[in-house]
Amino acid sequence: MKNFKSRKFYKNEKSLTLSKNAMVASSHPTASIVGLEVLKSGGNAVDAALSMNAVLCIAEPHMTGLGGDCFAMISNDDSANIKVINGSGKSIENTCVTDLRKKKINEIKPEMPEAITIPGAVSGWEMLHKEYGHMPWKEIFQPAINFAYQGIIVHERVAFDWSNNKSKLTLDNDTSNLFLKENGDVFKLMDNFKNVNLSETLNTIAHEGSGGFYNGWVADDMVSKLKSIGGKHTLKDFKNTKAEWVKPISGFYRGIKVHECPPNGQGLVALIILAILEKFNFHRISKVDYMHIFCEACKIAYFLRDQYLADPQFNKLSVDFFLKSKILDQYVSNIDMNKAKRYDISDFPDHPDTIYLTVRDKNGMTISFINSLFDAFGSGITAPKSGILFHSRGRAFNTIEGHPNELNPNKRPLHTIIPAMISKNNKLIGSFGVMGGQYQAAGQAYVLSQIIDFGLNPQLALNKSRIFPNNNMLDIEKDFDQDIIKKLKLKGHLINYPVTPIGGGQIILFDDERSVLIGASDWRKDGLAIGN
Repeated sequence: MKNFKSRKFYKNEKSLTLSKNAMVASSHPTASIVGLEVLKSGGNAVDAALSMNAVLCIAEPHMTGLGGDCFAMISNDDSANIKVINGSGKSIENTCVTDLRKKKINEIKPEMPEAITIPGAVSGWEMLHKEYGHMPWKEIFQPAINFAYQGIIVHERVAFDWSNNKSKLTLDNDTSNLFLKENGDVFKLMDNFKNVNLSETLNTIAHEGSGGFYNGWVADDMVSKLKSIGGKHTLKDFKNTKAEWVKPISGFYRGIKVHECPPNGQGLVALIILAILEKFNFHRISKVDYMHIFCEACKIAYFLRDQYLADPQFNKLSVDFFLKSKILDQYVSNIDMNKAKRYDISDFPDHPDTIYLTVRDKNGMTISFINSLFDAFGSGITAPKSGILFHSRGRAFNTIEGHPNELNPNKRPLHTIIPAMISKNNKLIGSFGVMGGQYQAAGQAYVLSQIIDFGLNPQLALNKSRIFPNNNMLDIEKDFDQDIIKKLKLKGHLINYPVTPIGGGQIILFDDERSVLIGASDWRKDGLAIGN
């Protein structure tokens, strides 16, 4: 992964960010600056990541929040000895999928109480800090507390997303009171957005830990709101919520070890795509054939995801079953280079929204971190006193009897958010994530392939025009190569062109030979990679 191709200065492209000491990268410049300030004041990578994420709960309130879930990967010593925190919450104890089936409800919609699983993020934050944090817990939240109380300036991509969700924000009075202006309009570019009640919630968590979220007045407020919309959520559900440490899963791509979160995340999907791609020599085929293979690999991987992936407590899976058995060979042998295949339409809901950030500190501690509300502005339901917007992660469940991802009590839904890391010879060489809901697994495979197969530097790999096979339709960004699109049509691919920019992403790679950190942040967001 050396000798990357450099940017072309006659094109409208971003440069890499380079640093000798430490690096942060996030989808919002304010969060990145806060993270760098934490590092400069003596905090480590975990302190910076948690402080950045808390700021993003105000800076990108449609993407992330306390009412959501998180996953994180951490390497404490610059090695491939990686730990994973699963901060995804469970369905409530009183959930009953048979009631939904009796009502002939076969889709869990964002505003339904069943869509609101117990948020697991705050528990995940606390467990990360207890194991690896250095700064005092309460200091980590001070920047976010200040921004929530005083306001934060709305940036360009945030304003664009806000404008596309006005109707959703009118459905719940508490949500509209917070996320729409007094005249009923959305917050726009350079407006100042405040969430004063959330500042009080953050202050409570800062002083009481996760207990200030899962117990006490904050939990009372959340349960009261959920019951008002017909939810059967209880204080016991919140009190029993706890993140957990789990072991990462991994696979190899052309000698590079790729580390992912295990199910209930979809990291296995990225590994399956890469395992299929590795069976082809892309230097001997055309660009259109490469894109065809990539699309077919994604279809296979997502088809397998929908058949098998779920909470491992309900459906245990062996990674080797997919990566080392002959099952993938059977699917690869059925790839027709001249004709696109059709697979069953997925019942998994589309959703494009999340945040991803990554930090490496001067001592080599590295964290790859994702926090999410699932949909834009999550469920659209807000607890008024605490200012907490609930996610809609329960939408990932289905109501199909016997399905691995069937809605059941005390169960984690299938998750799309997947932070990742890469290593070689047991040494960590990078931390990265690609945002965009379901796209994340395909996006990770695509970006890694661009770096490893075609020598693009991390920023160019993130810049590269994207394509996503989505229910037998290829979602394609506006600046994608028109000649390739025409040739994909001839192979029978159905085309959805152009689509809104797909996802986002951040990358930090490590060049040990020159002791340089290489940072990149996707142009599709307002983000920033910055080092010192």
